[in-house]
Amino acid sequence: MENNHVEITVTTPVNLTEDKQKVIFALNNLFPKSELNEKKNTISIKGDSFKILEKLKEKIRSKKSLAVLKRIIYNNYHMENTWFFVNKQAAFADVVAIVENEDESPLGPIKISINGCTLELVNKWFES
Repeated sequence: MENNHVEITVTTPVNLTEDKQKVIFALNNLFPKSELNEKKNTISIKGDSFKILEKLKEKIRSKKSLAVLKRIIYNNYHMENTWFFVNKQAAFADVVAIVENEDESPLGPIKISINGCTLELVNKWFES
């Protein structure tokens, strides 16, 4: 279930108190085989396919967090764009912890943005 115009962006800050290699490790846990881009104090991943979210989807479904994710995606949806946060420290432990607010993740969350896609298509993809 793909959309020709979908754009997925994953971003997270790297704080001065953090080891950049640990942040990279956390991102690689959830987004394996993705190309990381570093700019100043931010690391990002960009993709034009839901495939980069495959491991994240598996972990969300295994934790039965899908209902929470769908609610957050719905609340953040505007004009074919939506986003959600996951906890960076949990990602380091290869766990997906969805957070509703930025301040729930003390070192800053990992933000996943999905652009150019209907809410229905996003939900169907995570449900499939």
